[in-house]
Amino acid sequence: MSIDLQSVVISKTAEGRWLAHHVPSGRKIEADSMELAQEGMRDALGLNVEGKFEEPVTSSRFSGVAQSIALFLEGPVSEALAFHSGFARLDAYEAGVAHIRLGGGCQGCPSSQITLFNGVRSQLQNRFGEDVIMDVVPSLD
Repeated sequence: MSIDLQSVVISKTAEGRWLAHHVPSGRKIEADSMELAQEGMRDALGLNVEGKFEEPVTSSRFSGVAQSIALFLEGPVSEALAFHSGFARLDAYEAGVAHIRLGGGCQGCPSSQITLFNGVRSQLQNRFGEDVIMDVVPSLD
């Protein structure tokens, strides 16, 4: 397993090909070499060669409390999601509702809605209060 591919298991198949399997989301990439399997999985997760997400941060689009929320999502929340090769971004904030996009390994993961509503929402409410974060809504691509 490569350090920059969290939660990815790389193995050789019975046919001699290499399989990269992102366990949380179930994504699988098969290739002729381990390097190509890793590269394919990085592409599937939106990671560059250094293991960083190609996805730009959104905090510069906001000001005030919305910017604080975006920075919290880009910092501590995304750091926690990085254990599964995921990240969180704020797409919009209005009237106590944060529109959040989960990406990387979280995108398409069957558990992403549970992560958003039970994990991310509670972290935001603990940090900013339930009067500031009344609810979260998933942003869809």
